[in-house]
Parts: sequence; C-alpha cells; structure tokens
Amino acid sequence: MAQQQDGDITKLQQPRVLVADPIAAEGIAFLRGVAHVEERHGLGQAELIASIGNFDALLVRSETRVTADVIRAGTRLRIIARAGVGTDNIDLDEATRQGVIVVNSPTGNTTAAAEHTLALLLALARHIPEANAALRDGRWERAAFVGTELRGKTLGIVGLGKIGAEVARRAGEGGLGMRLLAADPYASPETARKLQVELVSLDEMLPQADFVTLHTALTNATRGLLGPAELELMKPGARILNCARGGVIDEPALLEALNSGHIGGAALDVFAKEPPALNTPSGALVAHAKVIATPHLGASTEEAQVNVALEVAEQVAEVLRGGTARAAVNAPLILPETLRELQPWMDLVEKLGRLYTQLHPGPLHRAELTVSGEIAGLDTRPLSAALVKGLLESVSEAQVNLVNAQVLARDWGLEITESRSTEPEQYANLVTVRVSGDGGGVLPFMLAATIAWGEERIVRVDQYATDFVPKGHILICRNLDRPGMIGRIGTILGDAGVNIGHMDVGPIASVPPDTTVNHGQRTPGGEALMILSLDNPVPDRAIEQIRNTQDIFSFTSVTL
Repeated sequence: MAQQQDGDITKLQQPRVLVADPIAAEGIAFLRGVAHVEERHGLGQAELIASIGNFDALLVRSETRVTADVIRAGTRLRIIARAGVGTDNIDLDEATRQGVIVVNSPTGNTTAAAEHTLALLLALARHIPEANAALRDGRWERAAFVGTELRGKTLGIVGLGKIGAEVARRAGEGGLGMRLLAADPYASPETARKLQVELVSLDEMLPQADFVTLHTALTNATRGLLGPAELELMKPGARILNCARGGVIDEPALLEALNSGHIGGAALDVFAKEPPALNTPSGALVAHAKVIATPHLGASTEEAQVNVALEVAEQVAEVLRGGTARAAVNAPLILPETLRELQPWMDLVEKLGRLYTQLHPGPLHRAELTVSGEIAGLDTRPLSAALVKGLLESVSEAQVNLVNAQVLARDWGLEITESRSTEPEQYANLVTVRVSGDGGGVLPFMLAATIAWGEERIVRVDQYATDFVPKGHILICRNLDRPGMIGRIGTILGDAGVNIGHMDVGPIASVPPDTTVNHGQRTPGGEALMILSLDNPVPDRAIEQIRNTQDIFSFTSVTL
C-alpha cells in the first residue's frame, strides 16, 4: 500500500502531457519516461479549454485546433507540439504572447511527403487512377488514357524547403530527368545550385511549367497564393499538385480553370476544409474528373508516423527538463551550448532587473543592456530576454521567457536596446544595465555586475561603486559618509534580532555613470551607499527606526 502511495506522489509531481490527437506509440512511450501522459483524442473546444489548465504540454496533429482561448486557459502550458510540419491550427501569436513554445517536426515526414508528391506526379501524368477505375469497371480503354512522359518537362516547385528540396532531388536530372524551376524568396542561390534548380519569381515560373507542385507553409502571405491571376499565367494544359496546405490554392478559381480546360488536371492531398464536404469547393474538386484526390496522406507512412512522433516527443521532454527545443516555430534559434554558457549571466541580468524594480517601482520607459568582454562574442539575445523578465515579473502576469520577451516589452511600452564590446573593461566580463523610468530627461539608473570565481557580484549601483552578492535579503541605505553610521544601523538590526552576513560601503564612483565602472574614491562628509546582506527580513519596527535615523537620506529593503 505504501509503495502505491509513493507511486501516486511521484506521478503527481511529474510534468503532465495531454496528447489530443493520435500519434505513434513510440512517441507516447518516450514521453512516459519523463512525464505523466494522458491520451484524450477528439476533444471539442469546450472540453479542451476545461482540461488544458492541468497540463504542462500539449501534443496535436492537424485535427485539434489550438485557439487563443485554449492557450489562455492553459495556465501551466510550457510547450505545444505539432506532430507534423504545418502549424496553422495553432494560434502562434497568442502562444508567443503567453510565452508558450510551439514546436513542430520539420524533418520526420520529409521523405514520406516527397515520395507522395512523386506518386501523384506520376499518377497525374499517366492517368493511373482513371485507368484503374475503368479496368475494374470491365472496360479495356487503352486509347483513352494516353499519358505524357516527364523526362524533359518543366517542374515548377513553389517552396524550396526540406520537402521541396527532396522533390527536386528525385525529379531532376539524376531521377526523372525534369527541368527544375523554383519560386522561393528565402532560398539561397547556393542551395539552388546544389539541387540544379533555377530560382525565378512565381510570375516567371508559372508560364514555363508543365507541372507545378506546392511545398509552402500556410501563412497570411501564402493563403490563396495560386489565385485567378496566377492560374491564368500558367500554360494551357499545365497540371498542379498540392501536398502542402489546402488554403494555398484558391479552390473556386481552380475549379473554374479545370472546367474551362485551361488547367489540364490537378492532384490534391490537402484541402481548405478537411474532410471536404460535398457542397463545398473542396468537395467539388474531389469529385472532379480531372482531379486525383487523396485524404491528406503525405505523412502517412509507418516510418514517418514514428519519426514525427519521436521528433516532437524528444523536444517536449527537453523543454520540460528546462532545456531548449531544436525546432521551435516561435522562438529564436539559440544553440544549446550557447545557452549553457550564458545561463549564469542570464540569472545575473534577471536579478539586475528585479533589483531595479525594487529600488524604483513605477513606469518603465527604456532599458539598455551593455555586454563587454568574452561573453559579448556570443549570441546575447537571451540576456535581453532575462532583463525583460527581471523588469516585468512584478507587473506582468505572463511568464516571461525568450519566446515572448520582446512582445511583452512592447506591450508595456518598454524599449530594449543592446550593445556589445568584446574589449574587456575593468573586468574580464561585465554586464551593465541602464534603465529610465519615464520619457523625460532624467538620467538613467545604472547597475553593473560581473561573475568572479564563480560568484555573482554587483559592482555598481547608480553613482556608487559597490561589491556585494545579489542574494537573499539586502538593505540598501544612502547616507552621509561619516563615523558612526554603520554602528547606528547595526544596533537597530541587532536589537531586532537581524544578523548581518556581509556589509559593503559604496563610495561615489570617480567617473560619470555613462562611462566605465570604477571602484571610486571616498569623499568624507559626502554621500555613500551602505549595503547590508541579512540573514532574515527586517521587521517593521526596525524599518521605522531606520527611517527616523538622522543622516539616512533613503533606504530600501530588497529580496533577490
């Protein structure tokens, strides 16, 4: 009985993953090694919204719609994984705003989708489905199904990504012997050269192509990419293949072009609405005599199903362990080794942001992060995200991370800038933060820190040179630099039962705050910053006594 209870406790402590669409058993088995997994297929929107708050990760294919309402209800969600390539069934904007990583499996079904495209290409060229149907119907009609050879014909490829490139490799001179054109504004000339593909614009490609195959994601820019004007540009009798996403083709326009005879045929694996209803343009295309239709089978091979399931399962597991996903759709790509090297500095910069908000609560206008030394040679975007997290965590309910840091900063009217220099200043590595709390002419408040011998040190607090560890309970007092000040504060804290673990007196630095960090020079009788690291919080009665102490200009109790 005790063993069962221990098992239940462990199960409750594990991350929870909801699998809303069927995926291969191998992916489920992998996830069960790191998380509690529930398979609940076919959930309606209301059911999904009611359930998602209990889960840290959500896995879907194309059937489940992950709307903004679902994402907002997923208060624990850290990652949404799409077992496939397209993510148009996921609200990426809302996921980004909420700091939820969205990943897909961009390589797991590449071979399957490319091979299905070629199968449809050959079937379209040789009338295989119609010939098969006639023969099954008892008709031997060889003359009715005279096809066309692909060798020497021109294949236009829209989208030269992983699948488009695989189609090119198989259809080009080393395979089917076709001439290859590609329209993709993001494809590099070097990639095209290696594939023996000529890069052209879509308008240049369409009049030349005998066959056009689509391999592009569905976005606002690609929705209806082949519309009436584009279909009109195609040569008479040309044929179209789509194994990408249904909405890339204007289906009513394609129907009209097929009926007029301008387009000679189409092979479609995807549709604007799936499954296609008979009384819709999608349904009319399925029933059309010049159309070969398959029910979204591009990734439907045994191998691809296993590959995509494992690809997303591994990414979900990595994120739940605190790592990064290699195929994040809505996050910048940062190499894992870079993140590992920057992690201590991310923690430190986040503390600088938290320290500022405790010293200066109020509106935020602008924050500048300066990185100098060896770490400036790395991709320092995670440091900017860490700064935003530290500045906004006290005012924003959203979890701030690398995914949504810039979005949330814009929402709060906070401008983030970054500068880097690989030339070390006084320290081998230094991070400096300057924050303005309003849009006026007030000089920004400055904080600077380093990591020395594996320990975090804050070496500048505005105009004062300091040297203290940003950890635990800290009392920061601005006071007159005169004998007895330390004793006064120490007596008050001692009477209150608060032990002082470390003390630092920061003089005014000898250089302006917009230049380098310097240890500074004491000016007896001037101002100083007293920083006391405490073993426990300062009680209210002691705070009131400090407030009434002569020659204390200001003080703040902070927790880091």
